[in-house]
Amino acid sequence: MAHPDDLTILRAAFGCGEALAATIAGLGRAAGHTRGAVLWPRDGAADGTGGSASLLTLGHAAELAYGRDGAVLVLHALVQGEMFGDLAGSGQADGGARVEALSEGRAIHFAASVMVRLMESYPLVALALARHLSARIAAMRQRMVETALLSSTGRIAAELLRMANAGGGTIRPVPVMTELALKVQAARETVSRTVSSLEKRGVLRRVDGGLELAAPHRLEELIY
Repeated sequence: MAHPDDLTILRAAFGCGEALAATIAGLGRAAGHTRGAVLWPRDGAADGTGGSASLLTLGHAAELAYGRDGAVLVLHALVQGEMFGDLAGSGQADGGARVEALSEGRAIHFAASVMVRLMESYPLVALALARHLSARIAAMRQRMVETALLSSTGRIAAELLRMANAGGGTIRPVPVMTELALKVQAARETVSRTVSSLEKRGVLRRVDGGLELAAPHRLEELIY
């Protein structure tokens, strides 16, 4: 059974009312997870969902790809309200990628056939998924550009600026350096050193439970 907060996230994700949100939630399986859990692909034998598509309703996660040499590539950083998996029911292989939880959280998991039926039955669901996938492509394109063209400091500055803008000027909670390093494809030591330097220079300021961006223009100057 979905948590009451899950329904709020679900309504926002699909742009629907309470009745449809409850219907959609009833077609999936809500489950909590621990940090480090593999959220996709899932073994659907136990819950019957096939693990095809999921809505993250609490916490943070990341879609990752691992190389044979142990290198890790971040394909997309996920926050609550975002979907992941085989959203269109294409049945395509995961291509070696997987979604891992970066914190404790919850998600609602759906079978591919359920998502297809919802898109066929409710145009607003199909529109919401189209917008979601469009935003995902744009985010991945931006990350590819940054990885190829920016220095480590530039990538760190760009990510911090995104996080601050998403939080109304404050990054909450204080980012975990290991996770931030993973996002920007930089060494943890480089990230820690850069964040510390930004604090000393007054670009970032520690506040209760977070980091406030005190000088946005100075952070922007570091990107390029």
